[in-house]
Amino acid sequence: MDDLRLVFCSSSDVVNFETNHYVEKMPGKYFRRKPNSKPEGKPRGHHGQQIHFLIWYKGENVGAISGGSAVFATKVRDDFFGINKNNRTQTLNGIIDNTLFRLENHEPNLATRVLRYWRRSVVEYWEYLYDVKPFGFETFVEFDDISDEEHPNRQRVGCLYKADNWIFVGETSGSTKNHIGVGLTGSPKLGGEGSYAREKVSPKLVFCKWIRGFTEPQYCGYKSSWKAGTTAGTSEEKVLAKERTDRRKRCVGTSSLTEAFI
Repeated sequence: MDDLRLVFCSSSDVVNFETNHYVEKMPGKYFRRKPNSKPEGKPRGHHGQQIHFLIWYKGENVGAISGGSAVFATKVRDDFFGINKNNRTQTLNGIIDNTLFRLENHEPNLATRVLRYWRRSVVEYWEYLYDVKPFGFETFVEFDDISDEEHPNRQRVGCLYKADNWIFVGETSGSTKNHIGVGLTGSPKLGGEGSYAREKVSPKLVFCKWIRGFTEPQYCGYKSSWKAGTTAGTSEEKVLAKERTDRRKRCVGTSSLTEAFI
């Protein structure tokens, strides 16, 4: 048996690792951390495109790593990939956001091995689940002081991504929109006021990486199916949602598409 495996799983399987992750998932009273304490409350969950893996190393589940839909807009990421208002909706689904990476085994070089393994695996599953050929990766790192008695003056600055040859492209503006009380669309029908709430957050370090073989954004024909579970869903969206659900079920518990079709 290989000493390292990434096993495709559902979002519910990564909750424990996500809850212990350093990134604060839910603003306000829903998920607020106290200084020097573990996160409290529940992560806000996932929406849009998403792929999750449990990290197994030497027979033990030592973490989780996920990919998800790219953020809609952030200037430094857009500049790196050549995304603008004219091509955004046609290309954005080709970027995979490393939304979660929680590793509880700190063996030297293991994190870099996992990230390299993830890049290969998530591309394969992404194309199968969403019929989109991805061309790049993004991730957002919270700059933080992580000093302790044994390791003074340490800071989280994205060294893991630098070691894997991701490019530091800049920082976010420190402002974001959340979905509290407004659903995914800000619809009044979902309890919102027709707009997203904007709040200040800590600026994040942005790292990007082209997938090998690509140097410019690729146009794709991705079709959304997220409304399929609502009365607003079209018949086409509902059919597509079922197909993707069936594909996802086929993938659960596998480490490659080859395993999924055995």
